[in-house]
Amino acid sequence: MDNKVLDCDNNVEEHTAVNQTLASTPSSSTSGCVSGDDTSDGKSVPASIVTAENYLTISEESQALCSVEDLTKAVEQCKEMVLDSAECSEERKWLVRRLIELRLRLQEAREATEQENGSPTQHSELKVVLGHHFALQNQPAATAKHHCDRCSGVIWSVVHSWYQCSDCRYSCHVKCLPQVCRVCAHVTSSENPLYILDICPEVGLSAQAYRCAECKAHITFTFPKGLSCFGRPFTSENSWVEPRLCDYNGHYYCPNCHWNMTCVIPARVVHNWDFEEKPVCQATRQLLQLMVKRPVLKLQELNPRLFGFVEELSLVKKIREDILLMKKYFVLCKEATESKLLWQLNDRLHFIDSTDSYSLQDLIDINSGKLLEYLEKVQSVFVKHIKEECKLCYGRGYVCELCDDSEVIFPFDTVAAICQKCSTVFHKNCWMKKNHHCPKCARIQERAKRKESTSSDDG
Repeated sequence: MDNKVLDCDNNVEEHTAVNQTLASTPSSSTSGCVSGDDTSDGKSVPASIVTAENYLTISEESQALCSVEDLTKAVEQCKEMVLDSAECSEERKWLVRRLIELRLRLQEAREATEQENGSPTQHSELKVVLGHHFALQNQPAATAKHHCDRCSGVIWSVVHSWYQCSDCRYSCHVKCLPQVCRVCAHVTSSENPLYILDICPEVGLSAQAYRCAECKAHITFTFPKGLSCFGRPFTSENSWVEPRLCDYNGHYYCPNCHWNMTCVIPARVVHNWDFEEKPVCQATRQLLQLMVKRPVLKLQELNPRLFGFVEELSLVKKIREDILLMKKYFVLCKEATESKLLWQLNDRLHFIDSTDSYSLQDLIDINSGKLLEYLEKVQSVFVKHIKEECKLCYGRGYVCELCDDSEVIFPFDTVAAICQKCSTVFHKNCWMKKNHHCPKCARIQERAKRKESTSSDDG
């Protein structure tokens, strides 16, 4: 007990000077000591799967699994447990993460056995914890300043070795690695690749049992009054932890897990076209950074009225529709294929797949005006290739059958209208005057009738 108190005091003294200068990071009074007793709750093994037979397989802290044979057996047993668990259950999610960790340890063990005097556990610099792939950082980073995502203290890379997740950039001290309780944001985004689209779905501290949603530290808005068990009065420095609300998921966190960093909230953008950054916890911040360029927002389904209120959004949608029409020309054009014309949209390849999928970064750039300017430049290059530079693409244009004008028109022209049945292109004015009557469709129907009458006469 004395050693534990001394360790907590040392952690407080180590981070006090640094944390006092950081307005966005938690205060030193909550570093390490407050949440240290409750960190195991965040990554605890589901009680329903713990048995005497599978203890070594599911125990993350077990060091008994060292040999290739033991790890192979553990992998097979974990696979069976995954298949026996219920679909979409918390037990299955936990077992899948554990299976990934065991397979990585097995691969490390096999590589180590191929080397003389290799040790699969002592010399491995890659650690897998809760889906994180931690790589040991030995080189000092003089230009970058890192903070530990577990204790929120500064990582002095010149003095200490530290770990960083290669997937979500989670950083921590070597001593904090066993206390990591946050599931990797890359794993979270893979399990559920969609945003929360309710605006700040707050549930309240009572639903969280007055504990941090991540590390399970005690948090409350009130100052406790009275005497402690040692007869000393409660003080704010040792008994009160500020709850901080994450505007994205509506949960409350302690200052170690919520640094008052701000992000654009997807739900506020979709429903209100509001791009004001709001405070979010560190787990949410990492998740949003990973998903910011993923085209998972279907605005036409989520909020179709938005296109009528935001002019830039409707213009971007029109350009995307035109690009899809131009794509049909490029896939048949050898010159466009060789010059990789479509690769001008390399950063936003979903623009050549559909017209309704948007990433959060797309919406941010639409609001700032960057995306519209970018798409207009790409569109001009595409139009120039089809109408001026390539005879093959120009030869696939249309002449309006409803008038005497011999001008070649294309589906993406502003004056063009397209028949929804046969995709023939006409002038928009001519199409309206003829009341959407397509002569090509009429010829197709007449030909079909003649064929039917001929077959009936032969019969």
